Amino acid sequence: MIKFDVTVDSDLLEELAFRLPTIFGEKAAPATKAAFEASARYVQGMWKGWAMGSPIKGVQDIKKPNSKLAASIKIKKHGVFDTEIYTESLYMQRIQEGTDTLDMKETHPYGRKSRVSKKGVPYLIVPFRWGTPNQEGKGRANFKNFIPVEAFKTIKKMNTSKRLDSTHPEKNFSGQDIQRSEYNWAKNDEDGIGRYDGEGDMNGMVRMSGGGGYFTFRVISAEGEGWIRRAVPGIDVVSALESEVKPIIEDIIQAGLEVDIGI
Repeated sequence: MIKFDVTVDSDLLEELAFRLPTIFGEKAAPATKAAFEASARYVQGMWKGWAMGSPIKGVQDIKKPNSKLAASIKIKKHGVFDTEIYTESLYMQRIQEGTDTLDMKETHPYGRKSRVSKKGVPYLIVPFRWGTPNQEGKGRANFKNFIPVEAFKTIKKMNTSKRLDSTHPEKNFSGQDIQRSEYNWAKNDEDGIGRYDGEGDMNGMVRMSGGGGYFTFRVISAEGEGWIRRAVPGIDVVSALESEVKPIIEDIIQAGLEVDIGI
């Protein structure tokens, strides 16, 4: 969990939090309470805004705006002046804390969807979906990989492959029978080609029927080469958020105190 505690350095607030219920009742200092709740919503809004692509001073913008991450940022109230804004998103945790170097050959070929070659070597087939170029010939926001315009002239005319409704069992590395999807893979004929024959990562691309998109497939083998994910340093969004909002929320709460007790 990544969290942000809404706090204000104020002895008076601590005293109020302790004494309000006993001296004035639960309805005491309504403006201060409202100001504190508004402060929490303000912090939540700033954090959600960053998740959707808005800037926060002192930290780089999120690489891929993410509505799911924004929706995961919630408010939890623990007391009168004790509130936290938090997210349980693993994606946010990876952003905040960074990730270590990972040799995917040591992990991916051994999971539930793994397969085993005839020689007994575990491996995993990884599909990569490709975006089509937009009207300006550039990639679309939701796709890391996109097909260049010149290549797309050929690829969009390819024969289509189809995922069938049938499946078959095939054991994974752990010996479990996993139901595998079956496909009718397009072939080369007089009407077109079944797979793209080109250089680089697009080689072997297929076009799926029914608007299914364009895919390449790669194999992560336990005895293969490459597949090293480099370490990624963390981005301290929480500290940048604190620096940005702390003076503002202190002013908001101070205004509430002035209304309630005239300080």
